[in-house]
Amino acid sequence: MVRFLVKYFVSGVFVLGGSISSAVSSPVDCSVPVDQSPLVTKVIYFEVGQSSLSKKAQKKIDDLFNVIDGHPSLKICAIGQADKQGDPDANKKLSLKRAQSAKNYLIKKGIAKKRIETVFRGEAYGSFSLWGSGEKADEDRRVEVIAYKE
Repeated sequence: MVRFLVKYFVSGVFVLGGSISSAVSSPVDCSVPVDQSPLVTKVIYFEVGQSSLSKKAQKKIDDLFNVIDGHPSLKICAIGQADKQGDPDANKKLSLKRAQSAKNYLIKKGIAKKRIETVFRGEAYGSFSLWGSGEKADEDRRVEVIAYKE
């Protein structure tokens, strides 16, 4: 029997015992299994309308790479999100581009493409800002990069 506690519920996403389980389906799902805890999670942030990785974001992914390099059994999930500013369809595309930026950076560093999955959630899962602006909107423009055992 798998036991877990709901850590929090935010805008359609449950975080269960350190895993991610979507309350509504996302365009692609690479959620960490409920009985697995992520080994490493790095959150990288983006400027408004941008999908390119900053030096700070690259450093965080480098830190993740240093942990997972040499452990080919680990899987990686990159979950792209956007704030609520602008067109919802454009935000879905932007969140996908953000997740792909993280994935491409890991591939460039030597991680096999087949080990990395992406989820794009647009603004639907942006949870920190009710109106899509202000300081909290910065936290919605992110990619969560998670390494876990399959």
